Amino acid sequence: MPIYEYRCDICGSVFERMTGFGDTTTAICPNGHSDTRRIFNSPPGIVFKGSGFYVTDNRPNGKSNNNED
Repeated sequence: MPIYEYRCDICGSVFERMTGFGDTTTAICPNGHSDTRRIFNSPPGIVFKGSGFYVTDNRPNGKSNNNED
């Protein structure tokens, strides 16, 4: 799940929440206000987990970078 930044319309505080892509609920600010908006000035971070990115995914015929043919 990505972490998004929110700003409270009432008190102006900026905070982060981990929110799912399809989550339609409104984030509550730390001061208890529910009038918040997501800030779109920075994209959510993406973490690639696991081995094999680029070496196996973007090479033709699944060949790796080493010379063992």
